[in-house]
Amino acid sequence: MRREIATAVITLPAAVLFLAGCTKQSVPEPVVQTVTAGVAQQIQPDVPERYSASIEPFAQVDLAFKSGGIIEQIYQVRGADGRMRNVEAGDWVSRDTQLAQVRALDYQHRLDSAEAQRGQSEAQLAQAQAQLVQATANFSEAEIAYTRESNLFQSASLVKPQFDQTKGRYESLQAAVTAAEEAVKAAEAGVANARVAVTDANLSLSDTSLRAPFTGWITARNVDRGSIVGGAVVGFSMIDTHAVKAVFAVPDTSLSKIRMGQRQTVMLDARGDEAPGIVTAISPQADAKGRVFAIEVTLNNPQEEIRPGMIGSVTLGTATPGTTHDTTPRLVVPLSAVIRSPGDPSGFAVMLLKDREGKQFAASQVIEIGQIFGNQIEVKQGLRAGQKLIAIGGSLVHDGQEVHVLP
Repeated sequence: MRREIATAVITLPAAVLFLAGCTKQSVPEPVVQTVTAGVAQQIQPDVPERYSASIEPFAQVDLAFKSGGIIEQIYQVRGADGRMRNVEAGDWVSRDTQLAQVRALDYQHRLDSAEAQRGQSEAQLAQAQAQLVQATANFSEAEIAYTRESNLFQSASLVKPQFDQTKGRYESLQAAVTAAEEAVKAAEAGVANARVAVTDANLSLSDTSLRAPFTGWITARNVDRGSIVGGAVVGFSMIDTHAVKAVFAVPDTSLSKIRMGQRQTVMLDARGDEAPGIVTAISPQADAKGRVFAIEVTLNNPQEEIRPGMIGSVTLGTATPGTTHDTTPRLVVPLSAVIRSPGDPSGFAVMLLKDREGKQFAASQVIEIGQIFGNQIEVKQGLRAGQKLIAIGGSLVHDGQEVHVLP
C-alpha cells in the first residue's frame, strides 16, 4: 500500500509538468501591431485655424474637333522675336478666335449636294401641290354633276347608263384627289428630310473651325498643320483666369465656421499680400480618404496676376478689430490619436508608448479633451508635454499589447 502511494506521488509531478508543457505549446504567439508614433506638445494659439490653399483656374476646358480631316490652318500670333508663329501654350487669345481649321472642301461638297437635293424636293412639292389643286378643282365639278344627276335619276328623269357614267367619273376624281394628297404628304416629308440634311451639312462645315469658347490662356496645343484629326481629338486646352479659385480642405469640426457667400481673404505666399474673395462652393460630403471637406473661395483677378498653381493660405475665424484671442499655451495631440476610453464609452483616451526590455508596448491613458486647433486637439487632463503616444493605429491595439513603431 505504501509502495502504491509513493508511486502516485512520484507520478503526479511528472503529469503536471507534461500538462504544463502541452499548455505552453498551445498558446499562440502575440500579434505585434504596426503603428505610427506622435507626441503630446504645447502650442501657443495665435489664430483660430489656418489652412493651405491651392489656386485653380475659374474654368478649364479641352477643345476637341467634331469634324475630322486634315488641319490646314493654325492660328498665328507674333512671337517675342517679332516673327509670326503658331499659337502655343502661354498665349492669350480672345473669345471666338479660330484656333485651327480642318480642310472644309469635302464638307462644302456635302453641303452643296444637300442644298441641291433640297431644291429638287421643294420642286417636287410644288408640283404635287399644283396637281392637288387641279385634282380638287376637277373633283368639285364632278361632285356638283353627280349630285344633280343623282336627284334626276331618283326622280326617273335620267336613264341609268348616263347616271353610271357620271358616278364613275365622280369616284375616279375622288381617288385622284386622295392620291394627290398622299403625293403632297410624301413631298413635304422629302422637303423636311432635305432641310435637315442641309442643317447637318452646315453644322459639319462650321465644325471644321475650332474656336476659343472664352477669353483666356492656351495651356496646350496638340496638333499642327497637316495633322489628321478625327472626331473627339483634343486639339487645344484652355483656362479662364479672369477669376480664380482658392481650394482648401477642412475637417467637419470647422464646417460651422464657413457658409456660402461668406467673405474670406486669401494670403498669397508668392505676392506676400491678401486677396479678398467669397466662399462659392462647399463639398456636400467628406473625402473618403482624408475625411475632410473641400472649400472653394472665388477671387476676382482682373489683372491676371494670380496664376493657377500658386500657393496661398486661408485663416478661418479672423478676429474683428478690437477683439482678442486667448493665447494661453495648450497641450495638444493629433486628432487621430484620440480613441474611445476602454472603460467608459462616453470618455476618451490615448494609447501611450512604453519601453520595456528594448520593446514598445501600448498603455491606455484616459484624457479630457478640449478645443480643436486644425488637425490637433487640446488635452486638458491626463497627459503632460513630451509623452510619446500612438498617433495612428491606437484603435487597433489593446492595453499592454506589443507594437512596432514606424520610423
